This record gives sequence, structure tokens and C-alpha cells, in this order.
Amino acid sequence: MKLHRYGTAIAILLSHVLLVAMAGDSWAANTGKIAGRVIDRETSEPLVGVNVVVDGTTAGAATDMGGNYTVLNLPPGVYSVRASIIGYGQVVQENVKVSINQTTPLNFALSQQLLEGETVVVQASRPVVQMDVSASQRIVTAEAIQSRPLDNFEEILSTEIGISLAASTEGSGLIVRGGQLNETDIVIDGLSTRNERTQQPMTNLSLTAIQEVEILTGGFNAEFGDIRSGLVNVITKEGNLDRYTISFDGKLRPPDRKHFGPSPFGIDGPFWQVYAGAEAFTGVTQDMVNSKAYPFTFIGWNEVARQFLADTDPRNDYTPQELLEIWKWQHRTREYANKPDYIGDLSIGGKVPFSNVAFLLSQRYENLQLVYPFSRNNSIASTTLLKLTKRLSPSLKLSLNNTYILVRGVDGSIYDDTVGMITGTREGTQYARDAHFWRYIWHDANFNPIETRQYRGGLALNHLLSGKTFYDLRLEFTDFRTRQEPIALRDTAGVKRIGDTWYDEGPFGYVGSALGGGITEKYDILGEFLMSGGGRGQDHSKYRGVSLSMDLVSQVNRHNEVKLGVKFEYTDFQERREINNGATTTPVSEAPWLWWYYNESPIKLAGYVQDKLEFEGMVANVGLRLDYYNTRTQAFNLDPAFIFANNPYTLDSYRANNGSFANLTTSEGSYKLYFSPRIGVSHPINTASKIFFNYGHFLQPPVVDQLFLVRPNATGRGADLPNVAAEWPRTIAYEAGLEQGIGTDFLIHLTGYYKDVSDQLSPQNIVSLDGENDITTYANNSYADIRGLELKLEKRFGDWWYGWTSLEYLTSSEGRTGYRYLYEDRQLANRQRETAAQIKQKGVPSVTANLSFRTPADFGPKVLGHKLLGDWRLNVLQNWSDGGESLLNPDAPLKEQIWVKVVDYANTDLMFEKRFALGANRFGLYMQVNNLFDNKGFPNPFNWNKYLDSLHFPHETGSQKGNDKLGEWDKPYIDLGWNTWSQFVNPREFYFGLRIEM
Repeated sequence: MKLHRYGTAIAILLSHVLLVAMAGDSWAANTGKIAGRVIDRETSEPLVGVNVVVDGTTAGAATDMGGNYTVLNLPPGVYSVRASIIGYGQVVQENVKVSINQTTPLNFALSQQLLEGETVVVQASRPVVQMDVSASQRIVTAEAIQSRPLDNFEEILSTEIGISLAASTEGSGLIVRGGQLNETDIVIDGLSTRNERTQQPMTNLSLTAIQEVEILTGGFNAEFGDIRSGLVNVITKEGNLDRYTISFDGKLRPPDRKHFGPSPFGIDGPFWQVYAGAEAFTGVTQDMVNSKAYPFTFIGWNEVARQFLADTDPRNDYTPQELLEIWKWQHRTREYANKPDYIGDLSIGGKVPFSNVAFLLSQRYENLQLVYPFSRNNSIASTTLLKLTKRLSPSLKLSLNNTYILVRGVDGSIYDDTVGMITGTREGTQYARDAHFWRYIWHDANFNPIETRQYRGGLALNHLLSGKTFYDLRLEFTDFRTRQEPIALRDTAGVKRIGDTWYDEGPFGYVGSALGGGITEKYDILGEFLMSGGGRGQDHSKYRGVSLSMDLVSQVNRHNEVKLGVKFEYTDFQERREINNGATTTPVSEAPWLWWYYNESPIKLAGYVQDKLEFEGMVANVGLRLDYYNTRTQAFNLDPAFIFANNPYTLDSYRANNGSFANLTTSEGSYKLYFSPRIGVSHPINTASKIFFNYGHFLQPPVVDQLFLVRPNATGRGADLPNVAAEWPRTIAYEAGLEQGIGTDFLIHLTGYYKDVSDQLSPQNIVSLDGENDITTYANNSYADIRGLELKLEKRFGDWWYGWTSLEYLTSSEGRTGYRYLYEDRQLANRQRETAAQIKQKGVPSVTANLSFRTPADFGPKVLGHKLLGDWRLNVLQNWSDGGESLLNPDAPLKEQIWVKVVDYANTDLMFEKRFALGANRFGLYMQVNNLFDNKGFPNPFNWNKYLDSLHFPHETGSQKGNDKLGEWDKPYIDLGWNTWSQFVNPREFYFGLRIEM
């Protein structure tokens, strides 16, 4: 596989190899513990002073007067635990599973020793219900990740109940329980992957490096901050000093289009069919269109030539044949979907030569074809992870973890600023379909390419002070850069002669210059397709950050585990974005209204205290979090009365103050201080069931544009201003649930939640009467109420099959607590009060099922030394969601709102695999099928209004009345239009893959 060159970032990663003395393996929030009681088997009396040791580690503890013990600070994994004391036979319990932030109960019963050296080995039994978890926590293992028929980490996460995916101009990523894209974080070995500009995490992770994933969708403890909906905590594998390991997973998708219908660029597409087909000279009539012979009408090249000759412009005087040849040259076929998708994921672990340092080096590389050709035909996602581990002493460890993520895609808009990126993933394909307007498809410079690079490095000291107390000290560094700019300039030399005119290589290439060159939109010979103009955005923003934190964990006594933590963060933002519709670029000093331009360095402090109280199975997690944030800027005077009376924010004022409005700030403080209480309780009903409840306040700061963007309007009479005095968006969350085990294999989860979301920031305009000073800012004037039920039934183990099915029901309402516009004109202000202030989304149920079937490894006869019928695996993933209802007229007053039903969504993916072993090495050959039944889903019609008008809804009258749902398309009277290449995307696709474990 061809790997990408990483330049400076790889040099940074490799330089860390020199720091081999700085390595370790765990973070305070990323470990679990084992706790239990040791008794005499005959008398049931507690045994004091029993040594309980975790084999293969230095971890262990001795039992107290009550026979109780606790072993802290264990990375997730499967262990053997040994209990021994003089006079009693040793007992070893194998297959003891430790998970992130969980207590694994493990009790021992020792018998008096009859024979010297007697050891009893037993298999540890796993609890049906994890009693010490008081929130919606799910653990996903490396085996579960391997088995699901999905392409990447975010798709795997989206199969979990309460999590969905989204991709749009607002960005792409995870939506947790009806929240927003920026309310969740993904953390790898303690390092956040969040883009601090947007607060959205990056989801491109190496799957072969993952040991275990903890997913929290509600009720997370006080140690977790700056998130309001969810946390994904990823623990990666570690290198082994005793042997080298290799994990590889590679798969390939043969070349094929990612949309239904023909290519719009081909001779069988609608444009060549009309403009270069059999009727091209004489024209396509409406009767031909009505008979379905052609998609749309055309007057024909004969008539076009006549009209051109009749006008006053001699430059367009061509014969019909010359016009056809010009059209063909300007609409040359664009090749796309002619290369395979391939994904490679490789992890190598072992001992760094000539040292006692273990390493894990992981690389994931995705090269995915885009659904349509843009400024590039493919997207790239590359993730490199380097993890070094070393134990300096039995109680002291150091760790160095590094992640470098590179993503290349395409901007989703020509004219507007956007956070979203078009990629070749399934969600990215949906986004591309929405952005792919037919008039722009031939000019390859219309959608700028984007590249983002993120490096995060962390150094951690883990010090075990005693058997009951340890601390983590962490230093982290972040470097993030993005680049968006037009593609290479067009060569304007003539290369094609038609008649007496030479034509350049257009419509390909960007038309402009490096600085100040004008942009002229030019269309084809018919004035329909954009031939030049190009994407108008440029983005060369970057930021760097450093943080220092400390966490202390202490098992104070048998019943109390206390965590304390503090964290300091400093980030230096250098924002450099421009949207310029008149030139390639214009300096910010000349046209500040075109730019998002600022240099700001906020600081953030956080602290928390958390107590995990455990009493005979009942657990209470009680915590308090403190967050302090200082923008280190001054608040602007946003009082409407002041603005209307003084017209202060003008371009002249901005320039007179050296490119700022610093003279219009107030003395209001720029810092925010918040306390967030968190509490969760888990109470056992019996040994196989529990109830739990949690409550908490969750806050996060506004995104940086809302805090720092200052610029005058293009009119010179107004400005875009931040509102640093705005409160942080807050979510108060409540959750209650029941877990019930059925036998030893089945488990039922039932959860209900409510999220009270307030102080959401949304745009607000202060509009003067005469337009002399119009201000755009942000205000805490919107809210949301989100309610949901989740039911999950899982079969956790099985020789032949296992899996789970889940049902989710979510409903929400949202609206404003204040006005979108603050008008000086009282008549406009009164009219605004009449519009709707609330939207109530109807409840939507959804079902997900994931079933795994397999034959035991020793099943069937042996042929040539192999069990050919053994270890065959089939994994089926089924998704279904009720379409719910959609509001047709969201701007109407509440009493006039019209809701219509939407078609349901369904999709089936599967993976079929044969695994086999050669000695200690394992191999797997598999086939993955996405969209097994080739469902087309929700359509993208050519003209949305015509499509709506063609549907027969229940609220309509007369012959138009019917029972259609929004999204229906397969009835003869429904008008989808002729954009057959963009009406439906993501058809059935096949991947073929190979796995290796050595």
C-alpha cells in the first residue's frame, strides 16, 4: 500500500523514540480495579494478610481484617489473579476481565493446604450485571469491532444505542441523544481528538490498535468536562517486551459508482443525450419529453446558431456544427469512480531494540473515491499512533502517546464558509449529493480541496504511592492546521481550435492569480454550466495548545474511592479564513469584512472531586466540577439603545482604531466560572439486576468564532461582534435505568432520559431603523428539551451465536427564549412576535440489531490438518428507523404549521468471514456487503417544490388529497426530475478483506 508522507509531523513522532525513558501505559480515567473478599472455604471466616497478585504485573494487595482487598490502576484487559497465604493452597482465577472505570468483583475461598505446592486453577465467572456503573456505559471490545460489517470507527460507534451520524455544512461526526456535533469528545489514551476551532472530535482512528472502548451517553462523572452529550474513551493496545506482534486489516472495494443512475458526464447521461444526441440540431420538443424519450427540452443547434447570428455580438457567430463541437469540448467526459476504495490498518508492537521500552506503532490509511468528481476525485484519511511504554520502577511509570491525523477532502460550498468536508464515506456521500448542483459539475475548481492536520502528544507520569493511592501527572501538546485554497491555475494557452477560435483547457483549472487577481464567472456556450469562477474560500488557520493536569486516585477505605483532579489549558488561535467573491484574495487590511481574522489566546482551568461510595453492591458516584475560562479580551457594548443612538460600529471607526473596535468595549469581565454537580446511584435488586439513576449539570464554552470574531460589515455601517459575556450552553441531564440478567447469557437494559438544554447560543441581529448600524452577534436565546427511552436485549456469550437488538424512542422540542432580531422599528418588532417560537419534533422509534453467527473452531472433520468447517462467521447488522414527521412551513405561526409523515429508513449490512490458525498466528478472509438489499432511501429531487407539489398529502383537498409520505418516489405521478445521477446514493457495495494476527 502506498502511504502518505507526513513531513514535519513524522519527524516529531520519530524524535520521540529518543525519549525511550519516558513511557508508561495508563491514565487515571482509563483504568479499572479488582476488589473482593478472601475467606476460609471450610469456616467461611475472613482470611487476613492473603496476598492477591495479578500475574504478569507488579499489581497486588493484601487482605485486611475483614478479608477484603482492592487492586487499583489496572489497564483494561484479561488477567489471571492469584491468592496465596502460608498454610493454604493457592487459588488462581483465570480469564478475569477488567474494563475501563469499572470494579471487577473477585472473591476467593481458600482451603487449608494438604499437599506442598498445591494450586487450584478456576475460570473466573463474569457478573451478569455490572453493579458499580450508575450511568449508560457500554464497553466495546476489539473482537466486537472486528466483527461488525462497517468501514470506520464512527460507523461502529453509530451502531450503539443513542448515537447517530451526521454530515453537513456544520461538520461531520457523532450525534448523541439528540445533541449537537460539538457536544461529544473522543479520547485516545487520554488525548482528545477534538478540533478546538469547532469542538468536534476527529473520528479517524486505527482499529487494529484498539484494546477497548468505553462509550458514555449520559451521566458521566465530574472528571469529564467541556462535553454535554457523550464521551468515547479509547484504550489502545500496548507493546510487549517478550515478543513482537502484528495486527493487520486490509480491504478493497472494486471500482464502482457510489450513486444510482448513469454518469452525468457520459454519452448516456441526460446532457449528452440532449445536446449531442440524435435531435441535437433540430431540437427536443415538449412532446418528446412527455413521452419520456428525453429529460428536458432544447431548441437545437440550428436555432441557437440563428439567434447568435441575429444578435449584435460577432464573437458568437458559429455554424451549428461548430457550436456542437464547442459544447463537446467544454463538456468533455470527467472520469470518476474508476479506481478502488482501499483501507489499510496495521499495528506493530514489541520491544524497542537495545532498550527495555515497549512500543506500539499503528497506521490507518483510507483512500476512498468520492461519489462525484470535484476538485479531487478521492478523500484521504490517515492516522498514525505511536505509543512508548516503560516501567522505571515497580511503582513508577512514564508514558508517551502520540497521534497524528491527516484528512483530505473537498469543501461543501462554493460561496459560503463551511465546517463540513466532503469525503468518500457513506455520510460524506450523502453530504456530497446535497452539495452537487448540476450547473457546477463540469468546472473542477468549484469546490476547493481541504486538508486538516492534527498532532497531539502527551507525556504522563503514573506513580503508585501505595497499594491504595496513585496519581497521574500529564503534559499535553496540540498542533492543528487546516488548508483550503483553490486548485492550480488554468493554462490559458489555446489547445483546441474550432472554426477560427482557439480554446484553452477549460473548464478545468482555476482562473485567477496568487494575489488580487479578479474572479470572473464564465459559462458555457449556452450559458448554463459554470466554466470558470472556482471556490471562493481560503483557510490557512491554525492553533497550538498546551495543557498540564494531575489526577489523584485513592481507595480511602473499603467503601470510598476518591478522585481529585486539576487541569490548566492554554491555546493560541490564529484564524485566517476568507470568503471572496470578487478576487482570488484581498488583504485583510483592505477588506476586513471578507475575513475571519483574529489572534487570541484564552486560558482554561478546571478542577473536580469525585467520590465513589460502594456499600454491599450499592454504588453512589458523587462529584463536583469547577470550570474557569478567560477569553483575555474585552466585551463590546451590545446595548441596542446605545447602538441605535450612536451608530458606533462603522468601517471608519474600525480603521481609525487600527483595525479594531477596542474603544467600544465595556468593563464587564471576560471570564466565566461555573460549578457543575454530578451524582449517580446504582442499587442492586438481586445478584442479577439493578436500578440506577444519575443527575448532572454539563457545560461547555462557546466555539471560538462566537467569542473572538470582530469585523466591520461590507457596507461600512455595522459589524459582526462576539458576545464574550454570553453564558455557557448548559445541559441538565436526568437518567434512570434498569438492568436485568436472564440466566447467565442474556441481559436487558432499559433506560429513560431527559435533557434540559438551555442558554444555547444562536445568531442575533440588532437592526437599526435606517440601516446605519446593523450588528450581528450571538445570544443565549434558544433551548431544547430532549426525552428518550432505550431498550436493549443482548446475548453476551454463545458458541454458535450471540448479539443484541435495541429499540430507541426519542422526541424533542426546541425554540427561542428571545428574539432573533432586535429591531429599532417597532412595527417590525411586533410582527416578529407573531411567528413561531417553538418546534416540537414528533417521537421517532428506531431499531438496531447486530447478530453474530459462527461455527466453533473445532467443528467438523479435519482435512489436511485443518477444520474446514470450523470458525466460519456471519455478522448481520440491521437498522430501521421510523421516518417521523417533517414540518413543511417552519416559519409559519404555530397554529398554521403543517406536519407530514416521512418514509421509514432501513438498511442491512453483513460480513462473512472464514478464520483459520497456523500455529500461534491467526488469519481471516472476509467479504463485507453494505446496503445488502440495494435500498435507495430518501430521494434528492431536481426541484424540491415541484416534488412537494406532486405528492398527495392527507392535509390537501380534492384530487390532490392522498396518503403520500415525504420521501416517496416510486409512483408514476411523483416528479423527481431528471437528475438521475444525484437522486439516490450509496447503492450496494462489496469489500473484500484480509486479517492477520501474529
